This record gives sequence, structure tokens and C-alpha cells, in this order.
Amino acid sequence: MELLFIIFIAFFVAMLFSMLGLGGAIIYTPLFFWTGLPLLTAIPMALLLNAITTASASTTYLAQRLVKIDVAIPIIITSILGAVTGSYLAPHAETGLLIVLLSVVLFFASLRLLFFNNLGFAAGANENKKKVFGAVAGFPVGAISSLVGIGGGTFIVPLLLVLGFEIKNAVVTSSFIVTFISLSGFLGHLNFGQQPMDVSMLFYAGAAAFIGAQAGSRLIFRRTSSRTIERMFALVLLFVAGKLLYGLL
Repeated sequence: MELLFIIFIAFFVAMLFSMLGLGGAIIYTPLFFWTGLPLLTAIPMALLLNAITTASASTTYLAQRLVKIDVAIPIIITSILGAVTGSYLAPHAETGLLIVLLSVVLFFASLRLLFFNNLGFAAGANENKKKVFGAVAGFPVGAISSLVGIGGGTFIVPLLLVLGFEIKNAVVTSSFIVTFISLSGFLGHLNFGQQPMDVSMLFYAGAAAFIGAQAGSRLIFRRTSSRTIERMFALVLLFVAGKLLYGLL
């Protein structure tokens, strides 16, 4: 029963998030945790599914030459280092602290989707300075993302907007970057983690996430604006953050 529920979650979340340019880890982690999985098992599972979803989208974006690879590479390098660091720290952190951090991230992510999703400006610095700024920001984004089990897109998209990207290029480039953050975080958790992983569960959930992402981008939600979906999702994030914190009381 638990496996079927996780497969359903993986499919539905991937279907929805494929319309938002995100991978879904930000919601996978608390949902898997609520199914009864240990938090340190839920986090790497969420990161793997996140990587599958964003990698699927990135192949399309790369084929269409929409990804700004020159800016993405420095961010990827430092965010991978951050993700490995976060995965190393996670087993040594208290579960309650991780839940609080995840709740805070969910809260601010919901505010961004509700009020600041299209906020950005063209940074005045030259291209080299933008790359340096992005690389510096990549490390803490990777560390936090891997530590609490989110993909990182909720931070990468605003970062790219600040660097002067248009929203479309920010979303597609973020998907490319987040693939590496999520995959490196997952591998780091496998290496440093203390919780056993169910390989068959990972396989079936991964397949469901891939199929869900394809369905969401090709068939479903074609008549629903992405902005409407974002607002609905932001309210869900607020509810999840509140429930996580309430569970600590």
C-alpha cells in the first residue's frame, strides 16, 4: 500500500511540477515523510525524483538551445560542492532542526510564488562578474537544497532573475542546474547516509515521476495557466509548512 501511494505521489507531483519548471522535491520530501518513511530516507528519494524530472525537461531545453550554459556551469560546479556538503551534514543534524529548516524554506518559497515570481532586474555587472556572483551563490543553494531535500529551483530561478535573465530563460536554465544539484545531493546521501534505501521503490517511483512529467508537459494543464497553478501550489506549500511545524508541537 505504501509503495502504491508513493508511486501515485511521484506521478502526480511530477505532472504538476513539469508545468512550473521545477522538479518537485520541495513537496516530495514532506509527503514521503508523512507516509512513514524516515526523513533521511525521504530526502534522497525526493532528490532522485527531482533529478529525473528536471533531467527530462532539460533534454528538451538543450535541444532547443534555450539553456544559458556559460552562466550555468560555474553555478553547477559550486552547487555540487554545496550539495555534497549538505548531504554530509544531514545525518548529523537533529530531525527537528531539519523539519524547521524545511518549513522555513517552504514558507519563503510560497511567498515567492505568490508575490515575487516575476520579480527580477538586469544586473549592471558585466558577464564575468555575473558568473562569479552566481558561482558564489551556488554553494549555499546546493548545501541547503541537499540538507533539507529540495531541488533548489526555488532559489536558482530568483538568482538567475537577479543576474538579468528573462523568466523563460531563468526557468529552463534552472532546470538544467537543478538536475546536477539533485543528483549530487542524492549520491551524497547514499554515501554519507545511515538509512537503508529500497531500490525497487526508487525504481518504481522514478518511473512514475518520468511518466508524470511527460504527461504534465504534453497532455494535462494545457488549458490552465501556469500562473494559476503556481498560486494553487503556493497555498499548498503554506499548508505543508504549517503542518510540519504543528507536528513538532
